[in-house]
Amino acid sequence: MTTDEALTTVAQQNKTLISQNEMLITLIARLVWTPEKLVEMVMASKKKDPEAYVSVYNALDGEKTGKQLGEIARVTQQSISAVLSGWLDDGIVSNVGTDTQPKYKRLMRLPEKRKMKGKQEPAQVAAQPEAEIPLTEGNNGDGQ
Repeated sequence: MTTDEALTTVAQQNKTLISQNEMLITLIARLVWTPEKLVEMVMASKKKDPEAYVSVYNALDGEKTGKQLGEIARVTQQSISAVLSGWLDDGIVSNVGTDTQPKYKRLMRLPEKRKMKGKQEPAQVAAQPEAEIPLTEGNNGDGQ
């Protein structure tokens, strides 16, 4: 095996481990917070377009800059920086960058209202009772 082949193998194994770690973090986070609870936390005390902060949260891929995230919420970089710092303190994001150049990553993807419009929420579907057809002569299932 050449050095290049070995490095390629190590890089592939590293990607697999990172993916597995991210999946475990998401699963563990779901034991602590439901997506709906996280949406409440993300939107808490946001007066200007609180739903935009759910979009910001979902955009936290560890790559986006503060400027890009601020544009999503239509706020300044300083404002989004304060929000991200609060989310870090709350434990609902992690810093995968450095202290001087933070890059934030979300715990899980959150449902966004804009994407849910026109669809019935699962709780509403489950809450609807099924129509019961009383058994009478002629519809008892034996053809009579």
